[in-house]
Amino acid sequence: MTKYSSWIHYFRHNNWSTVQFEFRNVPTLSSEERDLLSASLQQFQLGEGSDGLGLLRRCRRFSGQNAHPDLPEAMLLFIREEQRHSAVLGHFLDQECIPRLRQHWVDQLFRKIRNLAGFELMLTVLVTAELIAIPYYTAIHNATSSIPLKLIAQRILRDEEQHLEFQALNLAHCAQQRSDFARFLTILAQLGALTCAAALVYSMHSSLFRKAALSPLRFWALAYDAHRPILHALTAARPSSNPAVEAYLR
Repeated sequence: MTKYSSWIHYFRHNNWSTVQFEFRNVPTLSSEERDLLSASLQQFQLGEGSDGLGLLRRCRRFSGQNAHPDLPEAMLLFIREEQRHSAVLGHFLDQECIPRLRQHWVDQLFRKIRNLAGFELMLTVLVTAELIAIPYYTAIHNATSSIPLKLIAQRILRDEEQHLEFQALNLAHCAQQRSDFARFLTILAQLGALTCAAALVYSMHSSLFRKAALSPLRFWALAYDAHRPILHALTAARPSSNPAVEAYLR
């Protein structure tokens, strides 16, 4: 069984449904929580809902060039899981009578960057958003008394932790043929993107993070800690052109 077939097995068995949250069309947010959370929930619900077609095209090309035949199916199942996050957040917004957004400039910016990128850079942009999701949904869980929203935050946090492990594998494959110094530069670029994104998101939703007792440093530290699987995967990635060297490094 390949690593990607193992991920296919995981995604298929993690195929949860929005029905389990038992939405009752009765608002659960207090007026204070509604004012605090609405804008950020709208934005993150929109961001989770990409169709993923551009990512799949690049994924299929990378798979064909690097002999990973199971990767496209695993990536498709990953995209569907992200879309379930959007769906369950959308149901929650509907229950709370909070309108869904059709567009937002932050989401449009991320999409434009992804559309201009190759497979690895697209993954890096995607991973940056997933890293930001860790402190964000932690803050959502801590800042609300709504049981459905707490359960949604817990569910998404569990999924995102696995998503980062999945993307760590993909990014390691992208960097496999590079030197140690080139991979070090890749890590620096990722951390630079994470720091910029964290500063932007924190400034936009600072009242939520203060309510959840997340300082800017704590927010960044949670995101950085979530980056560790990718850091480990990239530092472990080795050039594989020389079988004898590869065997020695193992």
